Amino acid sequence: MRRLVYLSLHLTPFAATAVCTAWLLAHSPFAAPLVERTSNQIEAQLTRVMAREVDLAWLLPRIQVAIFEQDLMQLDLLLGLANDFGVVLPPDLVADIADLDAAASGFLARSTACGACAVDITSCGTLAQIGTCALPFELTPAGDVNALRRAGVTYIEGGDVDRLDVGLAIVGLGATGAVLATGGTSYSLKAGTSVLRMARRLGTLTPELTARLTRLMSDAVRWDRFGDLARFRIGPAEMVDSAKLGELSDLGGSLSRVADNTSVAEAISLLRYVDNTQDAARMARVSDIFGHKTRGIFEVLGKSRVFRAMVRISDLALGAALGLYALGLNILVFIAQQCGNGALRGTRRLLR
Repeated sequence: MRRLVYLSLHLTPFAATAVCTAWLLAHSPFAAPLVERTSNQIEAQLTRVMAREVDLAWLLPRIQVAIFEQDLMQLDLLLGLANDFGVVLPPDLVADIADLDAAASGFLARSTACGACAVDITSCGTLAQIGTCALPFELTPAGDVNALRRAGVTYIEGGDVDRLDVGLAIVGLGATGAVLATGGTSYSLKAGTSVLRMARRLGTLTPELTARLTRLMSDAVRWDRFGDLARFRIGPAEMVDSAKLGELSDLGGSLSRVADNTSVAEAISLLRYVDNTQDAARMARVSDIFGHKTRGIFEVLGKSRVFRAMVRISDLALGAALGLYALGLNILVFIAQQCGNGALRGTRRLLR
């Protein structure tokens, strides 16, 4: 009886651990080990990481490079980060920034720069210029028509027509008519194609997203009817197969959220961190939380760190992992105990 009680006391912890672990494993904890953090958790996590990263040592070399290259867009971002995290810049650096700002903000300089930016978005020096000078034109149907005009000129000159730019312009024009017909339900598609088209010209589309969009345009646009469009026999909407615009609509919806939470100009800049529709949706969620600070977060931490901060190991997966660890530890302890007991008995026999 005593031996049975002794054995039960030894096996009960092992059995309890085994039963609990088996129950956890029955719920497939490792099928989806990561779960989304709540908005409050994401905000706390990213704010904590940003506070560790952004200091004078991080900002100083980047501001110096921005001043040397006269990169006003990057300089605006870095100064905003310095202000957000209370970093005091050296007086001589502040003086250099003031000189650069004075040279770029004079009336003649601003007028000339704005005119150039309105004509060619690639010449815009700051996000403010993009928003003030380029977007009022590019976001309208006139911007899409201008894209088609550029393609026509390129074709006549014998150059390579940018089919992605043309495809986005056609879809944008088609969506413009749909916005009027549906009372605005196609607005996100129109806004998304405009952002993508401008990002294409500005060079902020990633190769992965460019390749995916090119395939989408090949499927969704009826290129065999382009001649009819050029002769005004059909409208842009008739060149688009709306049934194949689902992914583009999802992408446009996410980009519209980013633009609403930040600005259209910042959404264009942030596209350098988007490779697919899923990335755009995650970025939209970050922008829901941080608003205008979104661009700074991606600039400091990069896409991978931001997206990793949005997920955590699920409680079920963590419990299962701990259960397996405890079960393995119990087995090792049991084996070690038996080996020790055997060695002790053998030693006793030898000593006799």
